[in-house]
Amino acid sequence: MKDIDMTGGATTTARPGTQGLQPDRPSEGTGAPPVGAGTPDAAGTIVDSVPSSSLTAVLATLGLVGAAHATWMTTRADHPATRRVRAAAVAVSGLVASAGVVFADTSLLARMGYLPVVLVRAPFDPALAGAVDQYVAPAFLLQLGVLVALVLLAVTTVLFVRRSSGACEVCGRLDPPADHHAPAPAGQVSARPSGIVAWGRPAAIVAAIIPCVYAATRLIWVLGYPLGLDPEMYEQDAGRLVAPAVGLSLFALVGAVLTLGLVQRWGEVFPRWIPGLAGRRVPVALAVVPASVVTVAILPAGLSMIKGLLEMSPSEVLGNWAAFGPGVLWPLWSVALGVATAAYATRRRGTCPTCGRTS
Repeated sequence: MKDIDMTGGATTTARPGTQGLQPDRPSEGTGAPPVGAGTPDAAGTIVDSVPSSSLTAVLATLGLVGAAHATWMTTRADHPATRRVRAAAVAVSGLVASAGVVFADTSLLARMGYLPVVLVRAPFDPALAGAVDQYVAPAFLLQLGVLVALVLLAVTTVLFVRRSSGACEVCGRLDPPADHHAPAPAGQVSARPSGIVAWGRPAAIVAAIIPCVYAATRLIWVLGYPLGLDPEMYEQDAGRLVAPAVGLSLFALVGAVLTLGLVQRWGEVFPRWIPGLAGRRVPVALAVVPASVVTVAILPAGLSMIKGLLEMSPSEVLGNWAAFGPGVLWPLWSVALGVATAAYATRRRGTCPTCGRTS
């Protein structure tokens, strides 16, 4: 049985709650990647029970397939492609991405959440000063590298689809009437947004609610009530729980508020109370880049939480549902935030500096 991390909800082979910031152990065997059964402190990945040595060939094959596919798309992007070819290219990229996600776990998201606390308190706290090394640990760097590679593959896929379909590679617009986001004809007013823009608001609401659920459970723990936790475990770790629970809860709540900014006016124009920026337009990248990073990080974290939940007995799930319950919703959070971010970027498109299209 794997114990429960009370702050992040991850599973670990150590005592309850120790997953957050612990040293990564080197993989067993020579040349094995720092994932799998050889790295118990990085437990939570879908492949954490697979011997590290067995994953070397898998990781190498995945990298070669992804690189070959990206190279093919790059060399073929300037040639017109049929819809079936473009769909096949997207499907292959999706399969590679799905395979790559299994190498990531909750530690990536947890360390993102802990980073502000580490940066502020590390100079005054020797324990946190030692935790800085974890941000250059092999297991963490491997997960980060895999996700960066998947993001680059996604960008390459988008560019291939745009260029091979005759769309602008920068804004993705097509000449009318192929552009589904084209404005209504003169004299007519579009009653509602179309395409992905129409999904922006409901997606943003969902993406804001889920981290609030996570934050609520942690703040209730801080207030002294073991909601959804084994009382004995709570009493054992209550003192150590407060600081990280407060930090991660505030991180989640701030993220929820910023998510709502994707569909609010203050997400497009800086509010009056911000000195020096009041009334200026918010750069699109300032909202899209951080939201995209979180979108990528929370998907594997959510999948690893679901995996941990499936490994528990029914009695363990019922006795500690608050540790895992919010995490089960994280894949939905990832999808919703991704849709809301894409809708925001689409809605904020102005005149493209490359193609000159405005609609």
